[in-house]
Amino acid sequence: MGVFERIWKRKSDLRNIFSSIYFNFKYLPFKQAVKLPILLYKPHFLALKGKIVIDAPKIKTGMIRLGFRNVSIYPNNGITLELKGEKIIFKGRCSIGNDSYISTGAKGVIEFGDDFRCQAGLKLVSYRGVKFGQTCSVGWGGLIIDTNFHPIYDIVNKKFKKASGRIEIGDYNWFGTQCKVMHSVTTPERCIFGMGTTITRNCEMKPYCVMGGSPVKVLTENVMRDFENDIETYD
Repeated sequence: MGVFERIWKRKSDLRNIFSSIYFNFKYLPFKQAVKLPILLYKPHFLALKGKIVIDAPKIKTGMIRLGFRNVSIYPNNGITLELKGEKIIFKGRCSIGNDSYISTGAKGVIEFGDDFRCQAGLKLVSYRGVKFGQTCSVGWGGLIIDTNFHPIYDIVNKKFKKASGRIEIGDYNWFGTQCKVMHSVTTPERCIFGMGTTITRNCEMKPYCVMGGSPVKVLTENVMRDFENDIETYD
């Protein structure tokens, strides 16, 4: 493949190269920034505070891709970043597709485990803390939010009920399309959540299971997603 063919193949990377250069050199040490490990597509910057840390054994160009169009049925509007929090940590590769939003409050910390994946429509809000384990996958239109912003007042005990809390997602979790993860949730490894499931801290959760419904219940046991061999063909 000639040099012009290679450039044409990566033309979507080049379209927003200046935004990517600015973002890398704003947040990363020089030795990391020059490799352009973070590539942005159609970024919308609402706030750029806090820190970004790449804690990975090897830094590669484009190991973190944010906003690129992966799914045609979602708007091709890139990614919106409202970063007011303490930091975002990348433990390795990360791919977040088109029509996605990341918003952090002043004390929000997000940690992406290596090989985080969301093809399109991610809405991620952190005011306390959200941590993803290794190889987590969030389906189209997923919402992960560690606060409901509006605490409810208990008139009997005369105090506000808990309205926020850290979220910790176990290794190899898979959330189907339009799943919602609410505050104070901790999941074990190898969980699969069916389309449209709302996961709260009171849900019954077990590893190596498919869960879904409202309230959440175990649907299938002793199963897992093989992330490297899970694409059905339609030939």
